[in-house]
Amino acid sequence: MAGYDAGQVAELLRKIGAHDELLANAYVYGSVAADEPEQRTISLLHKAGLLRPDEEPGEFRITTDFKRMLNRLMRKQSSYRQLTDMGKVIEALEETVYDYQQAVQAKQRDDAEFYLDQLDDLLYETKDGLNTNLENMHYAIVSQFGFVSTLANKIRQNERYLNHAQNLITELQQIDPESCYEWINWACPNDFARKITGFIYWFNQTLPRLRYIIDNMRLSLFRLRRDEKQASQLRNMARFLRQHPEFELSDNIFEEPTLPECLKIAPVMQLCSYVDPRNTAIETPLIALVQSLRKQNNPPAIKQRESAEVTISSIETLVYESDFFEEQTELLFEQVISSENPVSAISFWQQAQQTWSEAGLDINPLTWIELVFSYYCKLTNEQQDAFDIKITGSVDAGTSHNYTYSDLEICLR
Repeated sequence: MAGYDAGQVAELLRKIGAHDELLANAYVYGSVAADEPEQRTISLLHKAGLLRPDEEPGEFRITTDFKRMLNRLMRKQSSYRQLTDMGKVIEALEETVYDYQQAVQAKQRDDAEFYLDQLDDLLYETKDGLNTNLENMHYAIVSQFGFVSTLANKIRQNERYLNHAQNLITELQQIDPESCYEWINWACPNDFARKITGFIYWFNQTLPRLRYIIDNMRLSLFRLRRDEKQASQLRNMARFLRQHPEFELSDNIFEEPTLPECLKIAPVMQLCSYVDPRNTAIETPLIALVQSLRKQNNPPAIKQRESAEVTISSIETLVYESDFFEEQTELLFEQVISSENPVSAISFWQQAQQTWSEAGLDINPLTWIELVFSYYCKLTNEQQDAFDIKITGSVDAGTSHNYTYSDLEICLR
């Protein structure tokens, strides 16, 4: 395509592939140091626009464009505040549509192809960016903002996400997608019209999805604030109990001699996950429980099997009946194969009239032609490839594609 050099793109991809480990370390760990062995490699990547100098001398970081591409491919929670100004996006689309229309009307194919690809990239970036934006917000809600640990930070992130989503839906509601149909209000190509209508359909599907996310955010924020309130109450209660040790109950309070009899509590009950059979206090109920489990239920009544007699009728002998005229069509095709010459259906019908009359059989010539043609259609694909059929006929009066056939000729290919 004009305006692009495939060699430069291939060279940049080769540089990324040849130094994949160095670039991966710079992306994961934030920066790499320009050591003596890798100084030349880092300088080469710096000239290619993949690395940039860091604030610390001798260290390099991934460039913003390359890091943004890796963030999108790795689906990191890097940005959810993008593409809020959809008005500027619509203006950019409108300018590109105008340039494409002028190039098509002027029959400038190369420029029209360039503007169409530019429009496709802009539409994809717009839809992909906004979809990624919504996916990040939905993931944050589902995971309960798991990238932060404390409730205070979760609430703060939820409030920011909710504020951003409300601003985004306000921005989107100010745009009328139906006005974009004016971009295809001319004799435009189908590919261009398909891209515009697809964008309008996607835009109309985005607003309900965003409203659903906002509702979930409000519900999540309410739950987080409720959890924070309960956690605050529990913290205050724990702090109060630590400051007032008189509210702490000792495990041996039942042994206190000064404690009134009515206020004495039983000792702590020892819990275990199994039954101790040595405990005589539970021997009687345990035996009763085991005996009840051993009792068998009443067996179901056995139903008598129903029987019936099967009557076998005598085997009937079917008489094979052959079709005389179907055999005649086989003879016609055999004659074509044996003579290796074309055979006309009407000629064969005329030659066989005496034999058929002696047998007391007759067939209309039009019906004979239809029978030969239907027999040809019932052949396998390999058999049909061996024959060729030529049909003679005339166009019906008042029609353009309806014919009346008067004869057909079978020949070998």
